[in-house]
Amino acid sequence: MRITAPTLLLSILLASSQTFAADTIFYNGTIYTLADDQPSAVSALAIEDGVVVATGNDEQVLARAHEQTVRINLDGAWITPGLTDAHAHLYNLGVSLSQIDLRGTTSAADCVQRAREMESTLAPGEWLMGRSWDQNDWAVQEFPTRELLDEAFAERPVYLRRVDGHAIWVNSVVLTLAGIDATTKDPEGGEIVRDAQGMPTGILVDNAADLVRELLAEPSTDQIEATLRRAIDEVHRHGITGVHEMGAPLRRIDVLQRAELEGWLDLRLVCYIGGIEELELYEGGAVRGDPAAHLWIDGVKLYADGALGSRGAALLQDYSDRPGHRGLLIQSREQLQEGLLRCMRRDLTVAVHAIGDRGNRVTLDAIIGAHRQLGGDRPLRELRPRIEHAQVVHPDDFARFAAHGIIPGMQPTHCTSDMPWAGERLGDQRLEGAYAWRTMLDLGLLPPLGSDFPVERTSPWLGLYAARTRHSTSTGQSWSPDQRLTALQALLGFTVWPARAIGAEGWGRLVIGSRADLIVVDRDPLADDAAGLLETTVEMTIVDGEIVFAVEGGRFSSR
Repeated sequence: MRITAPTLLLSILLASSQTFAADTIFYNGTIYTLADDQPSAVSALAIEDGVVVATGNDEQVLARAHEQTVRINLDGAWITPGLTDAHAHLYNLGVSLSQIDLRGTTSAADCVQRAREMESTLAPGEWLMGRSWDQNDWAVQEFPTRELLDEAFAERPVYLRRVDGHAIWVNSVVLTLAGIDATTKDPEGGEIVRDAQGMPTGILVDNAADLVRELLAEPSTDQIEATLRRAIDEVHRHGITGVHEMGAPLRRIDVLQRAELEGWLDLRLVCYIGGIEELELYEGGAVRGDPAAHLWIDGVKLYADGALGSRGAALLQDYSDRPGHRGLLIQSREQLQEGLLRCMRRDLTVAVHAIGDRGNRVTLDAIIGAHRQLGGDRPLRELRPRIEHAQVVHPDDFARFAAHGIIPGMQPTHCTSDMPWAGERLGDQRLEGAYAWRTMLDLGLLPPLGSDFPVERTSPWLGLYAARTRHSTSTGQSWSPDQRLTALQALLGFTVWPARAIGAEGWGRLVIGSRADLIVVDRDPLADDAAGLLETTVEMTIVDGEIVFAVEGGRFSSR
């Protein structure tokens, strides 16, 4: 067929209009695209079919509008890529929103009073559930005991999780139901805390808590869905468009897979299966690589040790405030290495919880050992192994992270929350290797940052502030200023670096071809005054170019 010049010209014009069309254009603001790991600010951005198709100045980008294009005047507001929490527990957040919140209590008696206030809402015999108590915030910094709970709740089962999730406080009703008494032996990787007569006090640490968890009723599919929906709404309010979900059981993943098909999983969720037992039931492999997908199954979450606050983190030397005690290894190095090898053979990323310096050393040994057993020519760094928390690291071990490309997943607010008491646990010398984000960065590692919510509060703005300042807003303390991150590094830690950790180069930036996941905020997140982060209002959260949250009554709420 012969094509005339006018026909050819018309075809070129039509192709150009289709190429540069835009569903939505944001303009008249400051948009940090984070291209090339720099702010790379522009004033306008265009989206088509959930993808960024243009960035530049207002005139350039608005020229690509058509009649149906939605034009949003930012009126001087700021845009950044949507924030990703690279270590969190989305489902647990949803659960916590329906339980007693014990954060901020001043004593064990204060916890009991809050629990009493909720009891009237429960049916007879229904378990009373709560979380986020922390004895380190109390005047008497000691574990509580079952006696206080027994006085208030003689017949009702009471189950209260510590803030880190690594210890529970229960009453005698629960101990009896679980068959825990003076003759019960501590399970491997766990501790039944006992009084001077050897009787259980009601505190169960790490694997010992499993003796009680087995009694809890499994949630229905509808309950799982409602809990996830509640959590997703909550994270959107804070500007979170992506979550690395650590430790998901298969039943929950089944619901999430259905959620993606039904269209209500409106964030980027990267799941890590909860342990080897769950992995053995999982018949698939990794599900990753599609930047348009909302659900990836990237790997498996494993545990090396417990938490520092409950003295379960495994240390190379005694706790400074508990002579003779060095914490707990949840499993032996050999067991951990065998589990890691199973994951690697199935091309599943390993993400290992390790907090103490012994826990981190054992994990490094196990990851390197499993890779040697795996054989082949593929370098370990290409498997993207992760050590989650990497909280207390012996100075000799930092270089091993870098030499093997082992990614440290770190949570800035753990530093500022632990600041009042971590020195008592560790002593001054070990503190030099604690919460050492800048040390990792200087070795060429790019730590994906998160919060570990609901262990810490959900807001990533608290994490950005902590990363930049290492300053506690509750106590006024500051700590190791040489480990601070710059404003840009902190923002990269919640955007680009989580994407790199999972090989998702199309996420975390606002460049042509990337997914249109972004947030609109009322102030400059890269301003010199870090205190402004604590006052930041997220005005809009957008996933795939669609508004999933807008401040009610705000300047963009009618969009």
